[in-house]
Amino acid sequence: MANVPAPGFVDVMRSRQPEVGDAVAQLFAAAFAPGELPLKIKLLIALGIDDAGRHPNGCLHIADMARQAGATERELDEALGVIAALCGTGGLATASGVFHEMRGAGFGSL
Repeated sequence: MANVPAPGFVDVMRSRQPEVGDAVAQLFAAAFAPGELPLKIKLLIALGIDDAGRHPNGCLHIADMARQAGATERELDEALGVIAALCGTGGLATASGVFHEMRGAGFGSL
């Protein structure tokens, strides 16, 4: 995975407020650009942040991007352990779509 695409809401913002949408897209590109942290670590951090914000669809998509960036299932397991420690069982419910066997066990119809 060479680069991380900005979330779809950025394109909507670009169509409504181009200056704001472009600025958010640039920030997103800079945050996920190659650097000291490997991309998979950046994505695991993003997974935790989206989970804390209770965004189950974001968790699902970020977990898939982390897999594409080389994150293993065991690394995702450990990330969910950290999420559980900091966000409680609500955090696990929000992230339930990360693993296929957990889909549908949390919020919504992931």
